[in-house]
Amino acid sequence: MNPGEMGTGNDLYDVVIVGARCAGASLGMLLAQRGYAVEMVDRNAAGSDTVSTHWIRWPGVQQLRAWGLLPALEKTGCPPIVSASLDFEGHVLAGGPMAAGTQAATYAPRRTALDALLVAEARAQGARLRERFAVTGLLVADGQVTGVRGTGPDGPAALRARVVVGADGRNSTVARLVKSPVVEDRGVLARSLYGYWSGVAERGVRVVFRGRRGISLWPTNDGLTVVSLVFPPEEAPGPGRSALAEFYVSALREVPEVERALAGADLVSQPQAAAVRNARRQAYGPGWVLAGDAGHHKDPVSAQGISDAFADAEVLADALDAALSGSVGLDEALAGYAAARDAQRLDTFNYTCEQAELRPFGAEFLDDLAQTAADEQAVAAFVNTFVGCDAPSDASWLGESH
Repeated sequence: MNPGEMGTGNDLYDVVIVGARCAGASLGMLLAQRGYAVEMVDRNAAGSDTVSTHWIRWPGVQQLRAWGLLPALEKTGCPPIVSASLDFEGHVLAGGPMAAGTQAATYAPRRTALDALLVAEARAQGARLRERFAVTGLLVADGQVTGVRGTGPDGPAALRARVVVGADGRNSTVARLVKSPVVEDRGVLARSLYGYWSGVAERGVRVVFRGRRGISLWPTNDGLTVVSLVFPPEEAPGPGRSALAEFYVSALREVPEVERALAGADLVSQPQAAAVRNARRQAYGPGWVLAGDAGHHKDPVSAQGISDAFADAEVLADALDAALSGSVGLDEALAGYAAARDAQRLDTFNYTCEQAELRPFGAEFLDDLAQTAADEQAVAAFVNTFVGCDAPSDASWLGESH
């Protein structure tokens, strides 16, 4: 079957990808570019909204640039973020991130824009997508996953493939069906709420920590700013949408710096809630592999999810290309992907869990911040680290794992 052709239950795809968002659509695009027959399925319509941290850190922006998709993202109206203000109990470090001597712009797009863009590019490269298709089971032969069963607008279908990829988020159906073991689970360490505001004048990112709460403001599409609140689980608001909104707005207004930033602004959406387990699953098995949040999910406090999904797609595309082309065996290729993913993610996972505990900053840390604030070069380095300008390249992970 040629890429892009309508498939039937008798077709054998090279890869079936369950989930067509940041990890899945990106992977579908990269594999279709290389001539593989790719069938993506998603339980939702392309470009539908989803809970998200929005921010694409510098490594993720670099990945979009390498894929040639940054101009398309900018055309969605998502503004570049070229400054950051980080406030730790009144100690403020602010500046414009730089990479290789040039301005390092990052972005915080609505997922309705970003996911639709990625799906459109995957389709343009020849990948297919079945929207509103719910996976209900697996095809298995001799202990090897050989496809998926599901149902969609056109009725039930069985899709056979050489490899099945689960890129269907932290509540992954594929991970559940293959019984992928959870290798580490630190539970829910924090909760978060976010909403969209109109009329916010500030166009950079602002992050404010007070006590055991963190607040961040990110400019996004349509002239809006997404404002998030992170707080300990025991502070969860009462039941009901009105209680949720009251807790959210009250917590923001309690911080004078945030109150001033939102002066004259209006909340134009019902706040969305998230409580994410910090957990890692086994990445692969016979005929199947997990990508993005399906295999490794953590609290949004570190805003790593989108950039990690892009990195997974890039590395997994190389691994699957090596296997599908016959250069290496499938198990060897997936083992290399898994080892590289785990090696790179572990430090970030530990860091995120530490941050999600929302422990109050100690006097020593705040004293160090005060000294940093007095040193222009130290401030620049701090801001660059926050944005990810000093992060290692993800594109070579697979090569480094062999």
